[in-house]
Amino acid sequence: MYISVKAFENADRDSAVKANVNLTIDNAFVVKNLTIVQGRNGMFLNMPHHKSNEVGADGKAVYKDDAFPLSKNLRDKMQEAAIESYERGGEEVHFEYGGREKSSPEKEGARRGKPSILKILQEKVEKIPGADKPLKLSVEGGERPTGEVR
Repeated sequence: MYISVKAFENADRDSAVKANVNLTIDNAFVVKNLTIVQGRNGMFLNMPHHKSNEVGADGKAVYKDDAFPLSKNLRDKMQEAAIESYERGGEEVHFEYGGREKSSPEKEGARRGKPSILKILQEKVEKIPGADKPLKLSVEGGERPTGEVR
């Protein structure tokens, strides 16, 4: 993925929210409403979130992220890029993360120690009685399965 990050400095310099951040993925998808917040231990990137109906043990409202990275590594890279953009006066910062192969469904399942749905389907298709050859499955819609699957 090719990711672009741009920070927009908050006009209120006394606010803990230092900047709003837009994140663009592969020049095709934009995520807005990320914020850079000055916390006790330094700045951090806050994900877009909403106030839920839940109340925490401390009696305060619980906020839930609306969008978030699935790995700590990606979260760290996003935070580094956002803070860098902020420190450079809002200059757009770019980075690449992962690759098509790394995010394939088959590899995702393997990472969690489970077979992927594609692997399970392929094994089932290969067991169809009377099939001359295994059916080919494609997640990108190129080839369509033929024959009858029960």
